[in-house]
Amino acid sequence: MKKLLLIAGFGLFMSSSLFAQTPVMQGSILIDGGIGWPTGNIVWNTASDGEENYKINGGQFAYGGRVEYMLADDFGIAIDGNYVKTGFNYDNSDTISIYDPVSNTFSDSTYSNNYDYTAKKTRIMVRLNKHIVQNDLVDAYIGAGVGYRSVSRVSSTNDVIDAEQEEALFPVSFRLAFGARFFFTDNIGAHIELGAWGGSPIQFGLSFKF
Repeated sequence: MKKLLLIAGFGLFMSSSLFAQTPVMQGSILIDGGIGWPTGNIVWNTASDGEENYKINGGQFAYGGRVEYMLADDFGIAIDGNYVKTGFNYDNSDTISIYDPVSNTFSDSTYSNNYDYTAKKTRIMVRLNKHIVQNDLVDAYIGAGVGYRSVSRVSSTNDVIDAEQEEALFPVSFRLAFGARFFFTDNIGAHIELGAWGGSPIQFGLSFKF
């Protein structure tokens, strides 16, 4: 029994030594990359009556990432950016009656229009993160960011532009967030972040620590 306990204790010690990792600390560089969900396309995901060949523009995800430098063991500064494309495209058919005065008759004529709306948003922000939980495996933080927002919106009918906006009405982006990184090795992990404004409410992907 003593030998078994000794072997088990030695195995536990070796396992903890092999898998022990360096926690995030002053001077660490953290890189996060991934996707965000949901986007505005969650609203436009279903066609209405009369909308044929309906499809969304840009898919269901946003894309982004951040690079953070640890100014202190529990405080970092980051550059945070994300991009999203949303919108929809569909055909609409209608039938009208045309009067022929020669024959004094009406005939039906069917025509189709294609409608397209596309919005592209790019945000680049400076982030400050306060790290509230730090150990060998987990790095949790709360953060706030402010920066620039670029917006491009185009709506068209049959490829003829109806309206176009190439800049945001309010070109400033904000974000408040709570997130965590979970490291599998000393340098590689995954992250998830919940946030308000300045991007998708949920962001997740891979993390790298240097």
